[in-house]
Amino acid sequence: MMTVHATYFDRLGTALRASGRPADEVAAIVAELAAHLADADGADPVEEFGAPEEFAARLTGGAEVAGPATGAETWKWTTDIYNDRRLLNQYGDQGWEVERLDRLGRFVCRRDPADALRWEYCRAMANGAAERAARTAELAPDAWEPCGHWAFYMYFKRPKAASAGPAAALDALARTPAEHVMFGGRVRRVLVVTGLLALVAVVALVCSDYGDFVAAHPWSLAVFAAAGVAGGLGGWYGTKRDVAKGVEE
Repeated sequence: MMTVHATYFDRLGTALRASGRPADEVAAIVAELAAHLADADGADPVEEFGAPEEFAARLTGGAEVAGPATGAETWKWTTDIYNDRRLLNQYGDQGWEVERLDRLGRFVCRRDPADALRWEYCRAMANGAAERAARTAELAPDAWEPCGHWAFYMYFKRPKAASAGPAAALDALARTPAEHVMFGGRVRRVLVVTGLLALVAVVALVCSDYGDFVAAHPWSLAVFAAAGVAGGLGGWYGTKRDVAKGVEE
């Protein structure tokens, strides 16, 4: 039986490497699946996972095929750092694979109804290319691969089969979400307060003689500018602190 298992995983590893997966990532995937099979009392790997070449294609999402598959769905959406991991994994369970983040910080996702996989995601902090490379190297042994970065954080994905085995099979697809912006309550409250403060400031300036006010208080523009910069920096560092702590709603 062990010879059968070894032959199966040898073929699986060969197919994964042929699809372009790094050797250390392949070794991690094979080890994880072999452990899963051992926990299943030595079940037949073909019955559990299917033919090794076909299973490799499912694990890689058909990575050897250039360009999007015919009929593949695309969806762009954004959220905040307090809800991103929860929503990524929620939609990853529905077969949505993040391909990249665009310049607006939106997740650019695709899903092929004919060959959909469950995906799981994680997030890491990284300042600059060197740290992004270091984070990628740290997570690669667990089959995580980068799928985009924005500001000082980056995202990783892997097929859920790498951790859940056959339980990650996706039999039915949920509809494509209609939502594209999904901010949580914390961010919505900040946006409302910021908008109200800006509105109050504009109304106050309009109702007063702005020219006379500035002439009488020439330092006012510098104060307003400094307050804006301080608020922006405070928000930036507060967000960075929350990312480091993994704060969620």
